[in-house]
Amino acid sequence: MTAPRRRILVIIEEADLARYAALLEAASSDWEIMTLSPHEALAQPIEQEPLDAILRIGGDMPEEWHARWGRSRARPLRLRLSDGARRACRCSEGPWDWILPASCSWADLAALLPPGSQGAGREVPVRKVLLAGEATVGKTSLVTFYLRRAFDPRRQMTIGVDIHICPVEVEGMAVRLVVWDVGGQRRFAALRDLFYRGAAAGALVFDLSNRLSFYQLLGWWQELRTRIGPIPLLLVGNKADLPREISRLEAESLARAWNMPYFETSCVTGTGVPEFFRALAMAALRGVPPGSPMA
Repeated sequence: MTAPRRRILVIIEEADLARYAALLEAASSDWEIMTLSPHEALAQPIEQEPLDAILRIGGDMPEEWHARWGRSRARPLRLRLSDGARRACRCSEGPWDWILPASCSWADLAALLPPGSQGAGREVPVRKVLLAGEATVGKTSLVTFYLRRAFDPRRQMTIGVDIHICPVEVEGMAVRLVVWDVGGQRRFAALRDLFYRGAAAGALVFDLSNRLSFYQLLGWWQELRTRIGPIPLLLVGNKADLPREISRLEAESLARAWNMPYFETSCVTGTGVPEFFRALAMAALRGVPPGSPMA
C-alpha cells in the first residue's frame, strides 16, 4: 500500500547527532528522515531520493553541491541551522531559502516546511519501531523495498539513524509505523539510547549469507533488553536470495530460545518483506509503552 509521505534530508556531522536527537524525535511522527554526512550528501544522486525539504545542520555545503541542485528540476525547500544566526532569516538570494539559529526548535522549523497531505477519516494509530543489527545486513533496504517495491543497491550506509514512515494494514486496520533504522556501526553505540526511547517493538536483523552477523545478534539482543526492556522483538534473516551460511533450522532455534517469531526476507525478490512488516505492526500494537506520546 502507498500513501503520500513527506521526506526530508538532514545533512549532519556524526558529532552533532546527540545534540539534535530531540529534534529528530519530534520530527519523526510527521516526516520520513534520511540522515547523511556532508561527504555522503555530495555522493548521493539527486534524483535518487525525491525530497520535500533539505535541512543542513552546521556549516555550508560546497559549491559543487549547490551547483548540482541548481541544475536539477527538483526544488525542495532548503534550510540551514547555523551557530552564527541569531534569528530566522529568509534568503532572497543564495542557495538557502532560510538560515536559522542552531537552537531552533522543531516547532519553529515545522512552521516553515511544506504542508503534508492530511488523511480524512478515523485517526490512524502511530507506533515507533526499531530495526537493529550490524551494518550492511540490509535494514534500510528492507524499508526501501516495502515502500517502493524495488531494491536500490546504491543506497549509502546509514549514519546514526534514518527514520521512515511506513503505512501498514493489519487485519483491516491501518497503522503508521515510524521505523527508526539504527546505524549498526560501533561508533554510534553511545547514541543509541537516544534513538531507542519510546519504541513499541523492534526487529533484530542479520544477513543469512554472513555467519558473523548471526553471531553478533547476541550483543544486539542484550543491548535492547538492557536499554528498553521487554518490548516485542522479531528475528529477521535477510538476503535470502544469496547463498546462505545460516540454515533455517539454526535461525528458528535461536528465535525459539529468545521467544520471538522468525522471518526470512529478500530485498531483491521481495520474499517475506510484506509479511514481516505486518507482523512488526501487530507486535507494535501489542507492545506500545504506557504513556508513550505515540500511543
